[in-house]
Amino acid sequence: MACNSGNGNRAYQKSCVRYFNNSPQLLAADSANVLTLAGAKVVNSGSSIQVEPQSYDTVKIGLYHLAADAVIAATAAGVLTLQWYMDGVALPCTLKRITLPASGNAEIHTETDLELSGCCCCVNHTFTLVATTDSTAAGSVIELCTGLLKLA
Repeated sequence: MACNSGNGNRAYQKSCVRYFNNSPQLLAADSANVLTLAGAKVVNSGSSIQVEPQSYDTVKIGLYHLAADAVIAATAAGVLTLQWYMDGVALPCTLKRITLPASGNAEIHTETDLELSGCCCCVNHTFTLVATTDSTAAGSVIELCTGLLKLA
């Protein structure tokens, strides 16, 4: 998508995507899982963000807010981490850890703000969400609500 396509330069146009996925995503012990973000569309507005099943892709420079909430149905106790990645590189401020119970549900949240800059109005970055279990933790992500908001 060209930055200057359509009705002039829209580099600073606000955009928002938010999706809810309640299809269970299995989390085996000692594994890293790129989660499927796309599910039921809550909102998909603007032209700065593109949605793929397992990623949000930015196409414009600007200030962005990235968030995720997950409900985990635990089947084995242990530590689970949830973290956003940009272009395959972990975003340190988004690393969150919880200890899963042997059974039952647990909730985890992560968010951050990012200023994406470039030499022109275009910038291409891919954001993925990874759930990682230690050698004992297991279960399923049973609810996942994620979003990316271009603030300016």
